[in-house]
Amino acid sequence: MFSDANRSRHLPDHPVVRLACVIALWSLTGVASAQVKNVTAAEMAAAPSYCPYTASHGRSGTPGAPSAEAKRWVAILGPTFWHLHHYCWGKLNLQRAMRSSTTEQERQFLLGTVVGDYWYVIRNSNRDFILLPEIYAGIGEIELRRGRPPEASRAFAEARALKPDYSPGYSHWAEHLIRSGQKAEAKQLVRTGLEYNPDAKTLREQYHLLGGNPSEIVPREKDGGKRAEPIDDGESLMLFEESEPEAAGASRRSATTP
Repeated sequence: MFSDANRSRHLPDHPVVRLACVIALWSLTGVASAQVKNVTAAEMAAAPSYCPYTASHGRSGTPGAPSAEAKRWVAILGPTFWHLHHYCWGKLNLQRAMRSSTTEQERQFLLGTVVGDYWYVIRNSNRDFILLPEIYAGIGEIELRRGRPPEASRAFAEARALKPDYSPGYSHWAEHLIRSGQKAEAKQLVRTGLEYNPDAKTLREQYHLLGGNPSEIVPREKDGGKRAEPIDDGESLMLFEESEPEAAGASRRSATTP
């Protein structure tokens, strides 16, 4: 993926054409937002718990002289913590995008900035960054909301490749397949997810509703012959307003982040 600077260098010189190209690029890929302004206490309370201590929120210090809170989060999340303010901005704009009072035009603009901010974190993190599966799955859900299934499919696939037992990487894309009438593909995907994470509640419910019997699935083994250890089933990373269709399985609550 091009960096923002690289994108800019490939644009035409004519101001009007250049502006049109910028708008087109944004509509396709999303761009990282500027700092989110006028954040309320309620909005921050709904964001991940580390967000108040990320850069730009006034409580982080600097990488060379971090605050006590930031230092604790760096110990948990690693140096990518110093880029997570973009993920937090994305989470804040996601809340605003999904309000019932937000117009569809405003919603699509905000969702574009969310995707851009999520990609910023991905570009500035190592492959083993603990939150990457969550971020990719979040991009997948947003791209579905933006009407871009191919981009969503790639994002969910990346989440699964990074952490095969991360159930949202399966369940959210399976939900789309079910909605699209691709039940056979959804069932196979859910089955694979259960092989890696046999205790994932949402996947078990989806598999049952698709006509399968979760108890018949044989769990895969990790390298060394150990059974794959299940992780938290994971709730929806999106703040969708509409309820989940019956065929998709469980009714998931609003977003949570470890």
